[in-house]
Amino acid sequence: MRLYLLILALIGAVVTTGCSSTDYNPTTYDYFISREDIKQKPIKKVIIATVNVSGAPTRSVLRDSVDKVDGLVEDYLKSNGISIAPNHLFNNAWQQALLTYGNFYDPTTGKVDSEGWQKVMAATLESLSAQKDIDGVVFTDLIEHDVQHSPGMKHYARWYGVTREPATEGATSSVPTDFNWTQIIKGASLVVTIYTTQGKPLFSSRGGIDTLHGIDTRKSDKGFVRRKKILSRSNNIEEGIEIAFHPLITMKHYPGKEPEKTKTAVDTDLPEPQTE
Repeated sequence: MRLYLLILALIGAVVTTGCSSTDYNPTTYDYFISREDIKQKPIKKVIIATVNVSGAPTRSVLRDSVDKVDGLVEDYLKSNGISIAPNHLFNNAWQQALLTYGNFYDPTTGKVDSEGWQKVMAATLESLSAQKDIDGVVFTDLIEHDVQHSPGMKHYARWYGVTREPATEGATSSVPTDFNWTQIIKGASLVVTIYTTQGKPLFSSRGGIDTLHGIDTRKSDKGFVRRKKILSRSNNIEEGIEIAFHPLITMKHYPGKEPEKTKTAVDTDLPEPQTE
């Protein structure tokens, strides 16, 4: 069985105007949706994968947040009329595929063997195809990547449709006027990818969540530090989820513009797994 995967390019631009995440934000991801396939067979029941579609495990700093994010994803899908199949069905299929083809990820090098990954993924989806009522397999990759605050007046960071103010660590939020805002820090985002159990792509998009660094106001140099509480704000996660699932599930105040043309899936061999 051949799998199909569309790699989308990021439309990214850090801008300095506006203050609301519901304002137009040009950093929204250029999503893919197979409207014709979904029209022919609406997505009524899905199973949420317990692994990443990239083939690599979630970065260590984000692993404690995976269950929280997946739980909010499940709640969001259910609240929009989509039922969820038990996770153990995916786990059983995945583990059987690993027993058959072996582990494709090398933790010592951080590399994914693309051929092994293709075989395991194909076997997993093929096994799940026996579940006739599952309309889609949802992968929810929680990724860490570079972001940057703007040197403008409000110092917002914008990426994948969200707008985030600088976070601070310490008793005060005061920051020196000569603070270097151009420093590259880390942010977290949700990557949503949905396949049919036959391996056909139905949907792919991303939504930003939050920054992982703040300004330590207790230090004389007022530098960025890793935040003590990672992804602690559920409302930020929920916003990222809503953006990542639009327009499969319409977001009321979607911050991006709709593309002029609906993309169509192109039959291709499954490309090499991507890591952030």
